[in-house]
Amino acid sequence: MVSILISSSEEYSGKSSICMGLGKIFQDSGLKVGYMKPVGNLLIDVHGSLTDEDSEGIKKLLGIEDPAKYITPVHLTDSLIDDALKGVEKDLDERLVEAYSVVSKDKDIVFIEGTGGIGGGSMYGLSDPEIASKLETKMLLVTRFDSISAVDRILCDMRIIGNNEMLTGLILNEVPLNMADRVSDLVVPFLEKKGIKVFGTIHEDDTLRSVFISEIVEDLHAEVLVAPHKLDQLVEHYLVGAMEVGSAIKYFRRQPNSAVITGGDRADLQMAAIESRVKCLILTGNMRPSGAVLASAEEAEIPVILVRGDTMNTIERMENLIGHAHIKQQVKLDRVVELLKNHLDIPAIAESIGVELK
Repeated sequence: MVSILISSSEEYSGKSSICMGLGKIFQDSGLKVGYMKPVGNLLIDVHGSLTDEDSEGIKKLLGIEDPAKYITPVHLTDSLIDDALKGVEKDLDERLVEAYSVVSKDKDIVFIEGTGGIGGGSMYGLSDPEIASKLETKMLLVTRFDSISAVDRILCDMRIIGNNEMLTGLILNEVPLNMADRVSDLVVPFLEKKGIKVFGTIHEDDTLRSVFISEIVEDLHAEVLVAPHKLDQLVEHYLVGAMEVGSAIKYFRRQPNSAVITGGDRADLQMAAIESRVKCLILTGNMRPSGAVLASAEEAEIPVILVRGDTMNTIERMENLIGHAHIKQQVKLDRVVELLKNHLDIPAIAESIGVELK
């Protein structure tokens, strides 16, 4: 049995997607795959028990049957943080090792997902490099390439890791298309001269950044007024309807697969959004639209959802939601697997871990 810890220098870098995608690829190769996220930081209640949202989603999509308490043995609660700051001794190391022994039993490979940034958890001795050391596993670094400053983050991550032997290599994720050539021609050779193996670069992908309308409804605590049967549609962008109606239709049509956020009193913009066949209409301020708007939306089968918050608050929530959505559905897992197969050197990753793909 072998294992690998997927780490990154920042949150929302794609660690969960990489764990899930590689796990599925290795499963399809005939290997028995295990998964754990030692420290849960996105805590949710499942049937009365506390667990981590990422680990719960991966557990279901990969069909992993190990109990949640072993997949995520430590929960990042306020009491855990307070005890660490007070110097209260915990049995975290013992809990970690015991959980690892359970999830690794009868497995060929275990994917271990890091928590937040690479140094997160240092105050209680469970940063990613510390976990890798305690479990005697190597690390795979995932970096979201949002700008050239990502190179600085990678080099800083190497200093945090300390032991270059611990790092198998690097995946550059969410590379903007307008930077693709610069990354392949300059950044990758630069990093490899520094002794950092780059397994591949993955470009930004609208499908993975998108969210289902049902997720928007859940996150905004919204009321669905029209077309509840269309909540399984994907939204890739959000647009704000705050202009003159004459410009609205052109604006809305420039970004397909979008949700439009506008005030509940702007019937003119609501009708323009429906005419432009947007994916979803989000009305703010808890102001119900006219019967004519609802009838038009129903005929076009465009969901209309009503939120209590104002427009600015709704925009902030949508900003946090799009691009940061968790992978819970098969369609996104399929897309992740496709991207990894097309853009990563999977055999090289397998060799670095010490497994042979069948």
